[in-house]
Amino acid sequence: MTETQRDVVELLSADHREFDRIFRELEQLMGSTDASALERKRALVDEVSIGLVKHSVAEETQVYPLVESELDAEEAERSKHEHDLAERTMKQLERLDPSDERYDTEVRTLISEIRTHVEHEEGRMFTELRASFDRAELVRMAEAVERVKAIAPTRPHPLVPNERGVRLALGPVAALIDHLRDAVSGRGKHQA
Repeated sequence: MTETQRDVVELLSADHREFDRIFRELEQLMGSTDASALERKRALVDEVSIGLVKHSVAEETQVYPLVESELDAEEAERSKHEHDLAERTMKQLERLDPSDERYDTEVRTLISEIRTHVEHEEGRMFTELRASFDRAELVRMAEAVERVKAIAPTRPHPLVPNERGVRLALGPVAALIDHLRDAVSGRGKHQA
């Protein structure tokens, strides 16, 4: 391990900053109905959804089990519940066209859900992780998170329980199907 390797808190926090960057751009596009704005909204929602799904699956399989067993089971459960809410919202957005009047409302809901989740996670869970695990352990967690993100699904699957074993068992199959659907549809290939 080198000192330049990111630990799990740094890695997940960087994801949070990237999600918020996309959210700020989406907020600027709210209410816009011209074709280029609608296309941009879809590209941004696709980009953030892909990132959020990969991030969530990695947390649920690599971070939350440790939080649950070593730190605070209630906090881990709350975080999984927050993921479930966001996953349902992302599934709604996947089904809606950006020109639908409900689209911006669902985008606002997703932004609120994720910002609330980030506030809880960074305000408490990350502090507890830093206090309970040494740097080498946190770097190993980051490496595990990166490995999972590389093979994780890219679409929300709200009917799949947010449990480590289920996600590890079904994740590769869901990811394969998601990647095939993305390749055929061009989803995630837009320059966001």
